[in-house]
Amino acid sequence: MNFEAGIRFIVFLVIFGVINYQIMLRRYENDIKKKKLLQHKKISRLYPKGSFIF
Repeated sequence: MNFEAGIRFIVFLVIFGVINYQIMLRRYENDIKKKKLLQHKKISRLYPKGSFIF
């Protein structure tokens, strides 16, 4: 394996890692948004609209 092929391989690994990180980060953020929305929906079921809590 020559030097140029080694450099290309390292660059490929770095690019692949960055893309994978971005995909996982987006997925994590979407999961957090879904959990937050689900939590709001569950809380809103406990306190129906029009009810008043002292």
